[in-house]
Amino acid sequence: MAKAIDIGTCFIVGAEMRGGREIFTSERDAFFSMPNEDFAEEMLSKAGAFYITKGDRLYVVGEDALKFAMVTGNQDDYRRPMSAGVLNPNEEDAIAMLKVMIEGVIGKASFPGEVCAATSPANPVDAEFNTAFHESVIRRFLESLGYDVKIMNEALGIIYAENPTVTTSGGEVIPFSGIAISHGAGMVNLVAAYRGKQLLDFSAGRSGDWIDAQVAKVTNQPISRVINTKEKKLDLNNIDASDRVLQALQIYYEELVRYVLEHFKTQFRKKSVQFDEPVEIVLGGGTSAPAGYCDLFKRVLKQVDMEKVLKVKNVRMAKDPLKCVAAGALIAALSQEKKKFAKTGGQPPPQG
Repeated sequence: MAKAIDIGTCFIVGAEMRGGREIFTSERDAFFSMPNEDFAEEMLSKAGAFYITKGDRLYVVGEDALKFAMVTGNQDDYRRPMSAGVLNPNEEDAIAMLKVMIEGVIGKASFPGEVCAATSPANPVDAEFNTAFHESVIRRFLESLGYDVKIMNEALGIIYAENPTVTTSGGEVIPFSGIAISHGAGMVNLVAAYRGKQLLDFSAGRSGDWIDAQVAKVTNQPISRVINTKEKKLDLNNIDASDRVLQALQIYYEELVRYVLEHFKTQFRKKSVQFDEPVEIVLGGGTSAPAGYCDLFKRVLKQVDMEKVLKVKNVRMAKDPLKCVAAGALIAALSQEKKKFAKTGGQPPPQG
């Protein structure tokens, strides 16, 4: 049965069907490097940490990597295979470590040619690079695991999972039509779709990592502690005025939304994408997860006067911001696999 994987800068989320139910597996997309000396490996093994060895180094992978960075205060050895939504060009172990994590999340294909839909960002409008190399590396690695690979825009996954609609003047409800915005750690991705067909996609190279870096700079706090505060304490509708980190997070969240929406307006004008009726905007991705984000987004949306380029019916959060992209990619993978076997007259192996 088909699978999906959302390969994000901060988290990798896998999805598949088992027993008629969606099953998700996730891992933090990070690792912590440490010397393999004394009893380090034995201690990691007893603690149940996910790690690999390479020469004279140990690499603690996933959630445990962030914990080690916080406990030791060592930020230099907390490393990320991805940066700005794609493979990190400044990390020599990026490809090797990302392969370890992808295989750990999704495993090998259940049968040769099993369909796997993998997500990728759109090309950014504010940076001089494209996503071709990143997509090629991901495709080749998944193919080496036995998959028939479909690469798709991550925000399109939100369209499939959340089904935004447009209602015509005659009362017809048009499914899978509207705007989806995926807030990753490295980029914010936007897709405009009509009846599930992608009309416009682009990304902006600021998102959660940019917020974390700005907050760490103005508060003089390690980024690992900023991330921990953001993920565990942040409520954008209820900021403790005595907490400088929370205050700074609120300020830079607002700056991020304003930055993205201004690019949003510019791209709609350039591409001449037009909806005749008001549309829904659906928000997803880990950076959108803090409480109060949807309310903040709506406030800034009014301030940037979006009505000049687009009539907005409403703005809503995805049911599960962290899983919605993978959930939508799974819908695409299942559909492709069904078509694939229909052409050959065969049937995919039964689901687990």
